[in-house]
Amino acid sequence: MDAPDDLPAAALETFPLTVAVVDDAGDILLTNRAWREFGRESDPESADESVNHVGVNYVATAAMAEDDDEYAERAVAGLEAVLSGDRETFAMEYPCHTPDRKQWFLMRATSFSIDDDRYVSVAHLEITERKLAELAAEEAAERARERHQTLEHVVDRIDGLVRDVTDAAVGAGTRDEVERRVVRRLVDTEPYVLAWIGRVDVTSRRVSPREWATTSDLGLEDGDLTLGDDDSHPAVEALETGDPVVIDDLESFAEADQWWPVGASTGFHSVAALPLTYGDVTYGVLVLFADDPNAFADRELLVLESLAGTIATAMNAIEARRMLTTEAVVEIELEIDDPGLFATQIADALDRSVRVRGLASEDGTPIAFVYVDDAGVDAGTVSGLEGIANATTLVTYEDGTLLEVALEGGLVPILSERGAVLQGLDAADGQATLVLELANGQAARAIYDVLEDRYDVVDLRSYHERERPARTPQDLAGTLEQRLTDRQQMALRKAYLADYFEWPRNVSGEELAESMGISRSTFHQHLRSAQQKLLEELYDGDTVSRS
Repeated sequence: MDAPDDLPAAALETFPLTVAVVDDAGDILLTNRAWREFGRESDPESADESVNHVGVNYVATAAMAEDDDEYAERAVAGLEAVLSGDRETFAMEYPCHTPDRKQWFLMRATSFSIDDDRYVSVAHLEITERKLAELAAEEAAERARERHQTLEHVVDRIDGLVRDVTDAAVGAGTRDEVERRVVRRLVDTEPYVLAWIGRVDVTSRRVSPREWATTSDLGLEDGDLTLGDDDSHPAVEALETGDPVVIDDLESFAEADQWWPVGASTGFHSVAALPLTYGDVTYGVLVLFADDPNAFADRELLVLESLAGTIATAMNAIEARRMLTTEAVVEIELEIDDPGLFATQIADALDRSVRVRGLASEDGTPIAFVYVDDAGVDAGTVSGLEGIANATTLVTYEDGTLLEVALEGGLVPILSERGAVLQGLDAADGQATLVLELANGQAARAIYDVLEDRYDVVDLRSYHERERPARTPQDLAGTLEQRLTDRQQMALRKAYLADYFEWPRNVSGEELAESMGISRSTFHQHLRSAQQKLLEELYDGDTVSRS
């Protein structure tokens, strides 16, 4: 069957893209339905007959566009080339935005001939969805490139910062030098404009800046910050909580103008405070100000936390070296008001004053040797107290009793883990007085903080730094601890604390052996071995060759 003559025109009407056919002069001869509908949408006030644009010169209309319309200029040049026969086809993409939406089209002009007459079909296809997707992809790629460049910059900056701060901390010979080098290096890194490191005075609990550096002319004044009283300051909060504290926008923080240096008025916009902590010892606080809000993002804060740990580790190493060479020790006296302290519990339960004469550990169980001012003490009364696993009578004197008290934790492991040496612990009338010897002020600060967190009221009554002998009892104790077995240590300690070496004796070797769950002969064997090693340490320099 032959196709109808009007089939091409009818088919053209069904196309979803706008199509016009022009002659070699550029006049529109034919448009399809999509063209006409688009014309009515673009110019709703026109009559229906005018939107088919038949008879309108397409090229002349395009040329009437604004002079700076590069798309119109390209369209005219391309159409003229096709109409003149210089090229068979021409295609271009162009925007055609309306006040309501953005849209893009693809125009394609293709020449064809009928009976040697040249015609050109001009089709317009909307490509808005594809164009929006392409633009979104380009924007995403640009953002990715910017993030990559930013990340490269951050990585380079952080890598250099970590390396230099680590070198500064590890290479310093004193704690002051660590602080000085670190703050100077930090302010050389954008966006930090001020860095200071503060320490806490053990007795007054006052936070004071020891070293600082800044990129401005502003001097750092010694402010009046005290733990427990200035919780709004990030340095105090970091020391109190043990966690970093960040304020992203100082202008919106009311208390900032009360700090030194004055925050918002000096051009500083954000601040971070990080405690310098190694184990249970806090050496101070690092405070950084930046000239940008939100300067301390999560990645930045992780790096600074790592640096704070490095700084504290370097300080700990320096303090450890100093402890090996210095002859100074710190002695603190604390008053503890808490009914949960084991010595206070015993004193309250027996209604007597008590004194802890020594501490030990047996098979991992903390042991306290407690003297009570009463010869008729019932150890069973003590055994039932909270936190006390067991209590036995070790020696009975004319005016008192020495108890061996097995504890379930508490004070003894706290002191042991932190290197504190018990010099005295007395309890009476609901209060206890604790005297400790420690290696330095930081250790004293750390033990005070731990005890303050654990007990109701802890008051620092005295703080003394004093010289120690060339070889302290603690040095001898440390050497004996390495040489004596656990049983030998316990036998020697019990014998001494129970006045076994006094005359007349208040306790027999058989009683001490029974308290250790061993035979009398085994007890004496442990005791003699311990005495032998003790005398070797006192009188014989060659302690390694003897058993």
